[in-house]
Amino acid sequence: MDTVNCSKCGASRSPELAQGTERPPCPYCGERLLTMSMSCISSLSISSLSSTELAPANQSRNWKQRWKLIQSELQIILRSHTIAMSGDSIHSSLQRLCSFYILSYHLKDALKEAAKELGLKPSDVEGAITKDARLAILADLANIDKHVLLNRPPRSGAIPSIERISGVDDIANSGWKLSAQIRHGESILDGLAVAREAVNAWQEWLKTWRLI
Repeated sequence: MDTVNCSKCGASRSPELAQGTERPPCPYCGERLLTMSMSCISSLSISSLSSTELAPANQSRNWKQRWKLIQSELQIILRSHTIAMSGDSIHSSLQRLCSFYILSYHLKDALKEAAKELGLKPSDVEGAITKDARLAILADLANIDKHVLLNRPPRSGAIPSIERISGVDDIANSGWKLSAQIRHGESILDGLAVAREAVNAWQEWLKTWRLI
């Protein structure tokens, strides 16, 4: 209880009057009725916070998990855009494509790390990249994107370079896609096709080594 006032004139009265049955008249107007004003302040104290966490069963970053991620990421970069591409989205798509080159190329590191238990030698993995033109150009594109310049001779025989990028409305597939033209020697290659063929190459080698 905060205040007690005369109901008629509003004069302040003693709070004790509200507790008794006999209430003397207001000295100012003679009114006996009282108005009691009360305020209530509530507070809530949070002593603990809870959150939800979902942890995947597979916590490893071994070659199997990386291979699974590569296949999943390929589907994303090959997917058509339902909205017309802008300059920013074209550059973002190119960045994702270049990141994919790096991701796909470095499957070799996970394979080399596990080579002994897989019945391979690290040189088997490096040899596959050198022998397979699809993986060789992947290696050069990944290293160029990471280091800007190659510090050794290109594994594919020529230094690849991305010459032109654009967004293309692919009517047959109902959407827009990135077009990245890659010059490789005298040839012009499609950047998305290079990514797709690199995954095909890895798949063939993994089957050759009887890993999948």
